[in-house]
Amino acid sequence: MERMIPVDRLARPEDHILVPLDKIRETRLEQGLTPFNAMPYEEDFLKARLHGICAGEFQAMEAAGRSLFDFPDAPWEFQLDMARQVWDESRHAEIYMKLLEYVGSYLGEFPESEVLWSCTQIDDPACRVAGINRGLEGLACDVFEQLIRMAQKMGDPVIERAVDYVLADEITHVRMGSRWMRKLTEGDPDRLKKAQAFQENIDNLFNFGGGRTSQEDAAQIKQRLGDKEVEVDATLTIAREARLLAGFTDEEIDRLIKGMSKSAAY
Repeated sequence: MERMIPVDRLARPEDHILVPLDKIRETRLEQGLTPFNAMPYEEDFLKARLHGICAGEFQAMEAAGRSLFDFPDAPWEFQLDMARQVWDESRHAEIYMKLLEYVGSYLGEFPESEVLWSCTQIDDPACRVAGINRGLEGLACDVFEQLIRMAQKMGDPVIERAVDYVLADEITHVRMGSRWMRKLTEGDPDRLKKAQAFQENIDNLFNFGGGRTSQEDAAQIKQRLGDKEVEVDATLTIAREARLLAGFTDEEIDRLIKGMSKSAAY
């Protein structure tokens, strides 16, 4: 096997479309839409959100497996955590495929972004877990917590309980990333700064110009989800409680909310 394989080498059915994130943003702007399907203004918001998560779970499974192969000299405990994550992500992918079927969609209905897999193209396990486990799976905590609240307002226990089940694993994955980013950079402050900077790039990509806020301060809009019109957050909010459980500090979370580019010291 080769190391650091490009995204276009991922195994996908012929009818699936895998598109760079920048291209997705550019195309949506050309269509007069928001850069991401992150705002619940669009008719297909729920389907698109679940589809994006499902595709992300597949890439997270593939990425953890690649980390096992790419870093054979990493500590045994690191390899064990990555193996556990492969198993967790495979279950998550199955859950979200069922949820897509539940809302009348299917995997492949929307384009798949390559953003998660792009984080595997760095040859340092500390950077990789910083970008994937702390950056992207930290973002997943925000997305999942918001989905749970939406499902509660919709009165949909299927989505609520399924996403809550996955969120518990994601919190563990973030904690694993925090642990290994620190442990793999012990005594090497330059390497730690490199890992932090790698995560910062991910955080900045998804802070929507500093427009993200706390759940308490989020503006509300009316949106039809399922067969009900409910009030939902106007943008993707920061799940403070979930992030604290995952090992983020209050300072880190406040910086995310303020859209600041400089990370806290971990």
